[in-house]
Amino acid sequence: MRKRTVFAVSMLVFVGAFLSACFGNGNEEKATSSFGSGMDKFVKLKMIMPGDESPRMREFVDNELNDRLKKDLNMELDLTYIPWANYQQKLEMILSTGEKYDLFWYGTPFVSGYMSQGYIQPLDDLLERFGPDLIANIPNENFKLHRIEDKQWAIPSQAFTSAGKFTSVLVRQDLLEAVGMTEIGTIADLEAFYEKMHGKDPSYYGYLETDRGLDILWREITDKNYTMLDERQLFAVDEDSGELVNYVESELYKQTVKLRESWVVKGIIDKNLVGNPAAKIDQENAGKLLFRVGAVSRAMENWQTAQKADPKARLREYYLSPNKPKYITAPSNEAYMIPVAAENPERAMKFMNWILKSKENYMYIIYGVEGKDYEIDNGKIRLLTNDQLMYEWMWRNTNYFTAPTFVDDKLVDDMLRNDDNAKISKLFGFHFNEEPVKSELAKVLTVYKEKFEPINFGLVGYDEGYADAIHSLKKAGLDRVYEEVRSQYEAFRKKTRDEHE
Repeated sequence: MRKRTVFAVSMLVFVGAFLSACFGNGNEEKATSSFGSGMDKFVKLKMIMPGDESPRMREFVDNELNDRLKKDLNMELDLTYIPWANYQQKLEMILSTGEKYDLFWYGTPFVSGYMSQGYIQPLDDLLERFGPDLIANIPNENFKLHRIEDKQWAIPSQAFTSAGKFTSVLVRQDLLEAVGMTEIGTIADLEAFYEKMHGKDPSYYGYLETDRGLDILWREITDKNYTMLDERQLFAVDEDSGELVNYVESELYKQTVKLRESWVVKGIIDKNLVGNPAAKIDQENAGKLLFRVGAVSRAMENWQTAQKADPKARLREYYLSPNKPKYITAPSNEAYMIPVAAENPERAMKFMNWILKSKENYMYIIYGVEGKDYEIDNGKIRLLTNDQLMYEWMWRNTNYFTAPTFVDDKLVDDMLRNDDNAKISKLFGFHFNEEPVKSELAKVLTVYKEKFEPINFGLVGYDEGYADAIHSLKKAGLDRVYEEVRSQYEAFRKKTRDEHE
């Protein structure tokens, strides 16, 4: 708590204002403003989100939502959407130049990097003062995910099932059944699905993201259990031994990219879509993609978009080698951060807290106005508009979750039971501090993008390009980066073991 010396007021008033600021009493703005923090001042909260803003989202924010926020938080939301294909590049430009934004979203793997680059501010004080409902509705383990050097750097907004996230395959179930298949459990099943559907209608694309999804294939390619360290796809952890693995120098890497090569030959990976995120998203939105990387509940999340393109569309998620264990690496991949340049950090935290303050608020910002945007039918949500509002998956919370009517009960049950018998990953809670090898890592990632991504995509053959690629990567400093990651990881493992003894 920040402490201020208060003159010309009685101790009674001081104590009353102090308690009000800490715990709230229905007049939080007024009570906090007695400390001079400016919480009684009307503000415009500038927020950045990924995606394409729908017409209804703009209308909702400008009207109903801002009317509500003016009443409840004495603020209005100034929401800027950046298309997914350009989100990282444009977001980092905004952060690096210190533009005055108050709040933004990105995935968990980016938190430590943005912290080390000085883009974001610690949230401990703000969370303690203005985030009681966040703390009440998000498990403590989720918060630990974003604690680095004993400080909280992000709010893990999602609190839901998460085992095996990004290691499942999302499939157009209706099309799978249309070619006489019922489920996916192997790589051969995926290949057969593509061949049968493409033979029936060549306008459809097979698709497993080429910029990620390697670890989906690991479930079948190897008998071991590996978890990718992060989205850079350089290193992995052997969950059985606890060993850090230099993935790009492993036999597993060779087997995985050779499979990708064969998929280019077969047409499953389309050369016209590789390396063009916008084109891939366009094809998905047009209902032309047969499968992609799943995310535990992506079938439910993408159902609305799929049915907008094709009213008969149904989605389902599957794991290859379904009897292998799933691991919880991060209980939430969603992270809301406050930039160091934010002009309204207190209001940003109060806004996040407001979302989880009640189910009414939660439903309002995600689904809009009851009777206009949605209705409740036998305990489920029936959407009355196809326009996306706030992304539900970014705030999905077990305490408030309500299933949509378009998803059958079995799919919901599978999703809610996803974490049954899951295992905690050896990587849970590990954050790599890039600072000691910042220069080498930058060079390594530049070479990786130039030399390794075409191999990952299947466009350059392993036999043709690997020797030069790994030589260039080592010259850039791969070994130095690996040793630093391994050293930090081993220290983390020792600390974790010591804490549990």
